[in-house]
Amino acid sequence: MKRKIALFAALALLFSLAGTISTAKAQTEPDTLVVGHTTMLSGNFLSEHFGNNTADIDVRSLLHEYPLVTWSNAGEYKVNRTVISRLETDTNADGSKTYTITLHSGLKYSDGSAVTAKDYVFSFLVMASPQMAELSGVAQNRQYIQGYRNFQTGSASSLSGIRLVDDRTFSIQISGDYLPHYFELSYINNTPLPYHVIIPGSDIADDGSGAYISGAFTADTLRETLLNEATGYVSHPAVTSGPYRLVRYDAQAHVAEFELNPYYKGNYEGQRPSIRRLVLREIKNENIIAELQSGAVDLVNKATNGQVINDGLALAARGEYRAVSYPRTGAGFLAIAGEKVTTGSALLRQAVAHSLDYDRLISEFLKGHGERVYGYYGLGQWMAMDRKTELASMKTYRLNLTEAARLLDEDGWMLDENGETFDTGTDLLRHKKAGDELLPLRLTLAVTEQNEAADLVAEMLTASFTALGGEIIVQTMPLDKAFRQYYRQDEREFDLFFMGTNFAYLFDPANTFLIGEEYQGTTNTSGVQDEQLAKLAADMTKVQPGSRYAYLNNWMAFQRYWAEVLPMIPLYGNTYYDLFTSDLSGYLPQTYWNWGTAILYARLNR
Repeated sequence: MKRKIALFAALALLFSLAGTISTAKAQTEPDTLVVGHTTMLSGNFLSEHFGNNTADIDVRSLLHEYPLVTWSNAGEYKVNRTVISRLETDTNADGSKTYTITLHSGLKYSDGSAVTAKDYVFSFLVMASPQMAELSGVAQNRQYIQGYRNFQTGSASSLSGIRLVDDRTFSIQISGDYLPHYFELSYINNTPLPYHVIIPGSDIADDGSGAYISGAFTADTLRETLLNEATGYVSHPAVTSGPYRLVRYDAQAHVAEFELNPYYKGNYEGQRPSIRRLVLREIKNENIIAELQSGAVDLVNKATNGQVINDGLALAARGEYRAVSYPRTGAGFLAIAGEKVTTGSALLRQAVAHSLDYDRLISEFLKGHGERVYGYYGLGQWMAMDRKTELASMKTYRLNLTEAARLLDEDGWMLDENGETFDTGTDLLRHKKAGDELLPLRLTLAVTEQNEAADLVAEMLTASFTALGGEIIVQTMPLDKAFRQYYRQDEREFDLFFMGTNFAYLFDPANTFLIGEEYQGTTNTSGVQDEQLAKLAADMTKVQPGSRYAYLNNWMAFQRYWAEVLPMIPLYGNTYYDLFTSDLSGYLPQTYWNWGTAILYARLNR
């Protein structure tokens, strides 16, 4: 997925794509790497509060760094010693734990200003604040921090579980109710945010009862400093802590340009990047090979289309560029608006699952570069590799219209438009009684533009539902609009949405299936509020750190039940391919979590 491409195509193509960003010039510079991503940037470069597509997540890894805890290349979750000079842990009489963190001196942002304990404390506070919830509609769930709920609801002006000690030291108190936890260190993890930029004139203080933000801290302040289209920190963060700093982001062309952050001290291994400049933009599947050959891009990240992969491998075999494969840590899914009356039924969702030919997706779209998944996991996750046999033996779905019809009958879709018994021989559209209303079996499927896999799913569902006595309305929409509906930042017009997702390296889905209207949206995207599912998700990590077998057993129990209630419909897991110029050496995406991390270790030899 990462490739090198040439100049003449760039002059024609990238000027049109990049608008005010001089990507054509970047391609003539030997120290610039142009990266093509099959997902379009939406400009949500701060956090999941404003959306969470994979391209935006990759940008965050370039811009926001210095985490307190890190996932090592050896698969260990460990303290980041580039950032932390001392970590003390105390168990309190009430069963809670207090982590006291002392930072190294000399940490700086991209503008040369100091990174201090106040910036980490601010990061906790602003994301937990009622002001952020008012602005984004999302309440971040860190209930394990003592006093978090009171601060989040506004009943307390300070966060008692976060204490500011001095410029380099702060503490975090974890409630005993949330211990043990398999990923316990994750409770204290965070990256710094510059409070002096996000809330000008503010300060971070602690009068003895917990940390708080002083100054003019309102939702209107955040709305201007975060969401201003030209200068807002969400899409145009000018002061950041990562290996690269954002030079320019064109929201119309969805192209971002980065350059080295000279103040960056390195990741947990002290590794710093050597490639001076990056340009990141969307690349369409149908253009990948041509743009690679022309030199319009240097690296293509996460190629999934089977024909593109086969063509790319053939060219790589001739030595024109390189190809590296690795199993995806996510999968393709059919997302469901489970908050609606129709799709809120597990029986209806199961009927939809029996209306798809999964083998066609793998053979026609992936061309064999992938396989079925049966739950909420990706082929590249270590849990899926460990329990592969068990996953294949749990409840599965296949194209079976007889079973789909039986499930629809059981769910009440047995009436015609007049409320009489539906006759499969003469009637066209099933209906169901919902209170005093007669609902037609009509579902809207959202697909994004020029998406071969989505179009194939639409074709299969349309044919199956026509045979079953239902109707599928296919609505094509831009990716950014689809994601805004997916995260319920806009009202959802669709019932079903073809999408893919990648999972965080610490798999803890407790927040994803929380019950309560305050969590519906960016947190619980499915809209399915199932008590058993929520409990199994929360229980997954309630084991001692290091208790791998217990965690895996809980993970498997969650997967089995998830496959029954189907908050989403799993379609396939695929093998990613990154395609890139032979000028790029030391680039090993299969070793690191994402290309943004792998690029720290790579060199551009031009």
